[in-house]
Amino acid sequence: MNIKAIAEKIGMDYEAVMEDYCGDVSALKDKLMAFPSSADLTALEQSISERNADGMKKEAHKIRKCAEKLGLHEIAKLASRIEEVNHEKAVSDFAELKTARDAVCSIIENAV
Repeated sequence: MNIKAIAEKIGMDYEAVMEDYCGDVSALKDKLMAFPSSADLTALEQSISERNADGMKKEAHKIRKCAEKLGLHEIAKLASRIEEVNHEKAVSDFAELKTARDAVCSIIENAV
C-alpha cells in the first residue's frame, strides 16, 4: 500500500501529516485504515434526526478530530460546522460530510 499515493487521492498534505506522526509510516497507515470505522456517521445521523444537540456536538467532534489528525481538512470543516449545532444547517452539512467521507473511505478501502 502506497500511503503517499493514497494521501494525494484523498487530499491529505502528506508531508505535514508525516511530521505529526514523526515519520512513522506504519502508525499513519494504521490510522488511515481505521478511518472508515473511526469516522462512522451512524450515531451522528441519529443525533441529527432526533434533534439531539449534545449528541450532534459529541459525534461531530469525534469525526472532526479524526479527520484533523489525518489532514482531511474538508471533512474536518464540515464536521466542525455540525459541531456548532444549528440543526437546519446540520442536515445539509451532514449530506456534504457523508459524500466527502464516503469518497475518502472508498479510496482507502480500494487501496487494500
